[in-house]
Amino acid sequence: MQCQGIEYTIVQTANPFGWKWSFEREGHPLKTGISYNRAEAILAAEWAIKQALKEKRYSK
Repeated sequence: MQCQGIEYTIVQTANPFGWKWSFEREGHPLKTGISYNRAEAILAAEWAIKQALKEKRYSK
């Protein structure tokens, strides 16, 4: 999946039960998180991407 030009993944996990999201920006470490359902994982990943891009804008 993609949000604002950044590719992210959503995968279902068995232990712990839930959905794991992750994305990586060039030159930055991998960011991950766990959510209870797929819709929450998508929202969390997209929110994290938007926050990461905001940090980039204000770090000049």
